[in-house]
Amino acid sequence: MKTIIKLSLGIFLVLLVISCTKNFDKINENPNQPAEVSTPTLLTAAMKGLADDIYDEWWSGRQSNLYAQYWCQRTYTDEDRYAIRQNINNQYWRLIYHDVMNLVEIIRLNTDPVEAPKAALYGANSSQIAVATILKVWAMQIMTDTWGNIPYSQAFQGNIDPALSVPNPTYDSQQAIYTAMLKDLENSVAMIDEGGAGFSSGDVIFRGDMDKWRKFANSLRLRIALRMSGTESPQYKTANAILAEVGEDGFMTSNADNAAVAYPGGGTMNSPMYDAFYTSARNDFTTCKTLINMLKGVDDTVNNKINPFKGIIDPRLQIYSRPRSGKYIGMPYGLKSAQNSPYRGKCATWYGNGTYSPSWAIVILNPKFAPVFMEVAEVKFMLSELKGFSQAEYIDGTRASIVHWATVCRSLEGWDDTKFNNYLATMETFLTALPPANKTTVLGQKYLALYNQGYQAWAEYNRTGEPAFLLKPWEISYTDVATGDEFKFEPLIDITTVPKRMTYPQQEYTVNASSVNAAAAALTGGDQMTTKLWWEPQTK
Repeated sequence: MKTIIKLSLGIFLVLLVISCTKNFDKINENPNQPAEVSTPTLLTAAMKGLADDIYDEWWSGRQSNLYAQYWCQRTYTDEDRYAIRQNINNQYWRLIYHDVMNLVEIIRLNTDPVEAPKAALYGANSSQIAVATILKVWAMQIMTDTWGNIPYSQAFQGNIDPALSVPNPTYDSQQAIYTAMLKDLENSVAMIDEGGAGFSSGDVIFRGDMDKWRKFANSLRLRIALRMSGTESPQYKTANAILAEVGEDGFMTSNADNAAVAYPGGGTMNSPMYDAFYTSARNDFTTCKTLINMLKGVDDTVNNKINPFKGIIDPRLQIYSRPRSGKYIGMPYGLKSAQNSPYRGKCATWYGNGTYSPSWAIVILNPKFAPVFMEVAEVKFMLSELKGFSQAEYIDGTRASIVHWATVCRSLEGWDDTKFNNYLATMETFLTALPPANKTTVLGQKYLALYNQGYQAWAEYNRTGEPAFLLKPWEISYTDVATGDEFKFEPLIDITTVPKRMTYPQQEYTVNASSVNAAAAALTGGDQMTTKLWWEPQTK
């Protein structure tokens, strides 16, 4: 952790934006060559860095999308079976803190009496601080929901004032982090003037629209409050208070409010999953059977799991996957590498001839695909839950998700009016056929809407147990029709459910041993993937 805290922001941030080097390259750059960097440059670096690092083939492809059972690996299935690579665990801990440091530097430049007037050339100081804080909270919630207790209050002090640097920061409790994040967001919203000027450049999410940043911040407050609702008495106390304060119009209200990082595509400006498949030439992933069967409305008869949307085909099936030989077949989850070989020729292959084409590749592999940080569909499902799983918001959330994906495909895959309108007609038929709103159906549609936001789907599963359709360790992945042999999901660790968290990076036990050991000792169950996070209901 010492190397993270002491990293200085310098000329490499300029190079990051110009050359847009990705992933592990960033941590090998010289941290000790300071240079004056504009706040728009820092903001673009942070936004692109977070999108690159959280939605890439490693942290998304080989972790969160697997845990959410959106994807399976085609060949090397160790991560499907919960064997993590410690070098990746180490690297991403560093990378996300690195990305957040850019945001902390924006805050410093806009609060320092000498630097603030220069920073104000790019937008109101208060707006810049608010934007940086909102993104910091968004990233740090993913961090704490991945590991639990992490350095927070002391983690960035040295970036604000070197005299306050803490080489070995302590780990804050997750409860304290959640309290701090909610306060930070509340303060950020208060700093945003109605119609005020945001960043004049560098904002690749909302292009300086501070009204959208306010809606994003309030929606994120609701996400955090709902995540911790199981710890409260009465349940939803904080979420309901935020709803009463903000009003529904204060959250994201349409897909136009969605927070997503736009990639221009081409060269080093490609979306991260494009690079995973076509720059790195990897054909490692395919759609998981769990997701395919939910979208097809098919039960898991082998494990006696009822599909909450039995008998109806979701229009997003054609977007989330691709047919092979005219059939949508998903890879059974949790198989050993040798066991899944019969399915490789049946399941979707997105690699084609080594180039991208919508004919075989899903839209999130498009070089211009914009990874979503948060969207209105999630907000609608949260409101439905707060209203006792209401029908209107359930339908609104499902519609918003379906339209969002259609709009993305129209833009990136060139859907013509006929295809787009036929898709929307299919959507209306689907919405009419949906079963009534209840916990299972609302949270099931929320899971489907969170596709490619694996960290949120994974956390929501651990919070709610939905969708119960997900395969658990030691359940049957598939049965060989010819022989009747059953193949079970055999994890590579001692676990009987989806992981609750990641174990702390091994590097922390080397560079920040006293703090990480104290944090591990504070966890009921220790530093294990089976240890529940603070907000997870203990009785679930």
